[in-house]
Amino acid sequence: MKNKNSQLVYSTDPELRRQIEQQQKSASKPDVVNFPPEKQRIEILLQTKGRKDKQVTLIQGFQHDANTLNQLARKLKQFCSAGGTVKGRDIEIQGDKRKIIAANLQQLGYQIKMV
Repeated sequence: MKNKNSQLVYSTDPELRRQIEQQQKSASKPDVVNFPPEKQRIEILLQTKGRKDKQVTLIQGFQHDANTLNQLARKLKQFCSAGGTVKGRDIEIQGDKRKIIAANLQQLGYQIKMV
């Protein structure tokens, strides 16, 4: 009797290995859908923990693909005149720019929640 929660640990069958690798590759690619800004709720928070007391504005909750997210981060960095980066689906902007970013994102149509 097979348990549905069990996983194969090791197999020498090359065909079975190919099937497992294909399943892992298809499972690792999440389907990212670009939702319109009106349907996204974005959280903006200030983070200093683990950053040697430097302030970073963290923007979370985006439902965009990597290209769109990079373009949005670039616009926000230029608007704030600050550096920053994209990590996963979050945007980090250097400094306390919460109010400026919130105003800009609201103009673009996003729903904002200040944390």
